[in-house]
Amino acid sequence: TRPSQEPDCMTPDSPSSFEDALGRRQSAVIMVELPTDDYLDASVDSLRRLTSAGFRGVYVSFLRPSANLAKLLNGRGVDVSKVSIIDVASPCLDSPDPDAAAGACPSPSKLNIDDLVRAIYTSLGGIDSPRKFIFIDSLTTIAFYKQLSEVMRFSQFLIDSVKRHKYGDVVLVFNVASDLRQKPFIRDVALHVDEVVASPA
Repeated sequence: TRPSQEPDCMTPDSPSSFEDALGRRQSAVIMVELPTDDYLDASVDSLRRLTSAGFRGVYVSFLRPSANLAKLLNGRGVDVSKVSIIDVASPCLDSPDPDAAAGACPSPSKLNIDDLVRAIYTSLGGIDSPRKFIFIDSLTTIAFYKQLSEVMRFSQFLIDSVKRHKYGDVVLVFNVASDLRQKPFIRDVALHVDEVVASPA
């Protein structure tokens, strides 16, 4: 049983690398702490390691529109044929609301957690591979869109589905900014993951 303590950063039994975390289980829930000043590059590197290891899966993008992201991934050596992108960023960028905070979706109602989860698993179901992944590019960004209770519900639903092997063997990756790891909701999610690792970069 996992100790019921709040992790300060990496748990004592955490592996030393992202690859070790991937190798420990057929299915796993991994939280990756990424450096704030190099967040996107480190995130893309995690994804490249997944696809290079033979994984195919779903990338939920809160940070970049799909067209921009696909171009970026191609340029960084990621095989985009192995990645199905769910674009959450574009509707937020396209909103005309002038009072929206920078980086935040101006209309939280545009992001429906149930619809998002449904889209993730519909996409995952269409992937023919024994090694699948769900890649959440920024768990902390979701908090700009929804109440924390909804963020926790979203996270817990995905975690429970992976651990019950509801969709076969799946690796679920939550990316978080390392300087935000002490946020209460991040610490709560960390209690339920299998591994917490630092950036593989």
